[in-house]
Amino acid sequence: MRIHCSRLPWVAAALLVVAGCGAQPSSRASGAKTSAVAAAAPNEVQELTDQKKVWECPQCGMDYDGPGQCAMDHSKLVETKVDYICPADNQPVEKAGKCPRCPANARVVKTAIAAAEPAPSSAPDHN
Repeated sequence: MRIHCSRLPWVAAALLVVAGCGAQPSSRASGAKTSAVAAAAPNEVQELTDQKKVWECPQCGMDYDGPGQCAMDHSKLVETKVDYICPADNQPVEKAGKCPRCPANARVVKTAIAAAEPAPSSAPDHN
């Protein structure tokens, strides 16, 4: 294929336009800001395996590996204790899956960890 010299600038311009369409913005400030936000956001826990603590969305029930907001509905995540219990004898096991003592699969039990209780009031009781 032979290209005339008069068409060469047009071909070069078209290649530059096509190559520039897939380029990322070069602003270092916005890139650093975006990566800092992504690094601070909690990650979704796809499957409970041996986690002892997760942060659960009170609205949709999704589990995350750290505090923050739910990616689905932006609710504040609740710190939650995770236990794995054998359904046959109701004794704890180390992780999800088959119980080491019987053929049953461990049951996952999640319990919200309450926030610190406020200190009792030092005001006198008027009863």
